[in-house]
Amino acid sequence: MASRLFGTGNTANCKYFNIRLDQSTLVLRGNEEEASSVLLKGTLVLCLAEPLKVQNVRLRFTGERRVGCGGQKKDDQFLRKYWSFEPPGLSRGGTLAADNYEWHFDYVLPGSTPESIEGLDDSWIVYRMKATIDRGILAQNIITRKHIRVVRTLDTAALELFHEMRVDNTWHDKIDYTLSTPTKGVIFGTTVDVNFRIASLLKGLKIGEVNTSLVETQDIWIDPKHPERKKGTVSRPVAEDKFDFPQDQETELVDGHDAWVFSRRLTLPKSLRQCLQTVDTMGIQTKHSLNFHVNLINPDEHVSKLTASLPVQIYISPTLLMAEDNTISTDHPGGVNPGAFAVGAPPQYGQHRSDLLYSDLDPAGYVTPAGNLSGFNTPFNSQSRRGSSDNLAALALASTTASFTPIALQSRLNNLDNATSADMTSSHAPNSSSSENPSATLSRQESDESTDPSSPQHFEYSPKQMNKVPSYSTALRSQHQTPINEVPPIYQPFDR
Repeated sequence: MASRLFGTGNTANCKYFNIRLDQSTLVLRGNEEEASSVLLKGTLVLCLAEPLKVQNVRLRFTGERRVGCGGQKKDDQFLRKYWSFEPPGLSRGGTLAADNYEWHFDYVLPGSTPESIEGLDDSWIVYRMKATIDRGILAQNIITRKHIRVVRTLDTAALELFHEMRVDNTWHDKIDYTLSTPTKGVIFGTTVDVNFRIASLLKGLKIGEVNTSLVETQDIWIDPKHPERKKGTVSRPVAEDKFDFPQDQETELVDGHDAWVFSRRLTLPKSLRQCLQTVDTMGIQTKHSLNFHVNLINPDEHVSKLTASLPVQIYISPTLLMAEDNTISTDHPGGVNPGAFAVGAPPQYGQHRSDLLYSDLDPAGYVTPAGNLSGFNTPFNSQSRRGSSDNLAALALASTTASFTPIALQSRLNNLDNATSADMTSSHAPNSSSSENPSATLSRQESDESTDPSSPQHFEYSPKQMNKVPSYSTALRSQHQTPINEVPPIYQPFDR
């Protein structure tokens, strides 16, 4: 049954009719075999200023696909879901009273649902919702629509977020080079960094123009069930960086060779009209690669060209989603730092920070200040079998004024070990008299009737105390331990 909702709108009979979604962008994490399902949930809202003749209120959710290439096109619907709502208070003549109405709906999309593909002229995958108030014959229906985007992003543990992509090779008697990018996965609308290391094996060799471009390749199949019937392939550059290498740049010594080491950054487009995400679903496939062209000026002035390629995967981040015009708006005109939107992915090994260092190490070259030492701590006596006898307060004070040497630390460990051995020896020594403390009785302390470990031992147990069974957590926190040579008491009936 619909519930009342107070809202505002225009002055027409139907003041307000809209589809309100909890999330208009549904995010699938991982590939089609690993991604979990997502919930599409929302509310259909109707506000009437005057009575309205209504026959039915219905809602439709569809997934539509079109592929087109070479003058051929194919359209189909691969997903359909319908809801029909019964308007409350509907009179016999089919008139709905002036009021505010609300209908809730939900639908679970499986993890294998194809992601949205938008930005191409003749091919796409889109999701739409359409709500209709059917008013009967000779009356115009009231319709509202909503666009939904399904995004498939990389899982936080995907290898594409951690593995460096690089190509290493040697051009015989000319250069030894390494071209790399930090990760294979690149967030849509951000930037991609490219690192160069070129070592000359020929005296007098110079570097000329360096051209780096991101190329997108689109493959279209009219019938994805027959991959051999591919209808078209289109390639286009989506980002490019050209610069003349400065001849006065000095080389660096790398692996015993003088090499030019430098980096460049490509800014990716922020519109799906200019660049798509990397995708392969339902007959639409897009791939991306970084292409390198480096001009090498030989000593005799003729030009050689180095060409190489690296595959990359462009994905849409859940924190940097599209607007309705298929663009990403950002306040960073020089590009967006991709690390700011990599949600959930831990830092790489080389990006560590705030590590606690041992105080005797030389702090030179470390990011963490040497004074940021780890503190001292020990469990409380109620949480530990044996309380620590070390002066932790003095140690903590000393840690802020001076550093410990390995000799001092070893000395403290030896003293602590000796103190522990002495405590264990005294705790197992026979006692001359039994304790009056009830807790001592519970601990099964040895009686003075027997001092010979080989002779029979006698223990005193209080029935009232034994009936008070502690909880498991309380027993773990207890400081009293049962000696391993004791035996459980003999069962004897007693009067309560």
